Amino acid sequence: MSCNNFEVFDANPVVQPFMAGQYNLTNACDNLAALPMHNFSSLMAVGMNLFNHILIVTLTSYMVYKCWLMEFQKTALHAHLCTIGFVLLMAEGVMVRYRANILFSDYSAESKTLLHALLQFIGGFLGIIGTLQKYWGKEVHFKSRHAKFGLAACIFCFINFVAGFCVLILPSTRMTMKLLHTSLGLLTFVTGMLAQIFGYDTGFFHRNFTHKRLFKFVTFVILAISIIGPFKTMTYKMHLIFFGNTPLRGNI
Repeated sequence: MSCNNFEVFDANPVVQPFMAGQYNLTNACDNLAALPMHNFSSLMAVGMNLFNHILIVTLTSYMVYKCWLMEFQKTALHAHLCTIGFVLLMAEGVMVRYRANILFSDYSAESKTLLHALLQFIGGFLGIIGTLQKYWGKEVHFKSRHAKFGLAACIFCFINFVAGFCVLILPSTRMTMKLLHTSLGLLTFVTGMLAQIFGYDTGFFHRNFTHKRLFKFVTFVILAISIIGPFKTMTYKMHLIFFGNTPLRGNI
């Protein structure tokens, strides 16, 4: 792109705030939601996002139903809490601000931020409680891959809560803290979903469920689609901090 093509930047709603000297990442990212969804890639992104919502609700509903049949006893309560926490609430939370998520496209920036915070906090809290409930009072802890990834997800989740709080109270380091918060959030979610996938290898799942490969595949698809938005946001913020410019629309 030629450096003389300023009219391209003037017509781009994402770049306008920065060209005007308004270094406001929140407004810039929210302008992504207002972009027209007329090209094939945008329609594909919207379709994948809607499909992901369906997968999330279907998987969560089935797991909750099975755990209800087991009266939420012992490991059933653990599976119930962690599935709602990581698969439902945190997956929905990481997608709130993604421009292809048309379910929340009409929400204001403040509403999206509040909804994101609530979903992530409640989801993380349920995941931590579910993990503690499972291992409280046991003599042997965290030997399997499922257990190790679950513990790591809880630790990352707690650290990310602190990072998210710092974004609100330390405006002088807000851009850096936002990048840290986004990166940690992505790491937390990926770790939690991997713990869910490894959970399908446990004795509890073998005794009470069938079609292990299908569960793994669906959970992996949810993970892959859900992280598209956060990964693009993380890349966008890295461009701003390390290169001082905004990437082209097709690259974010």
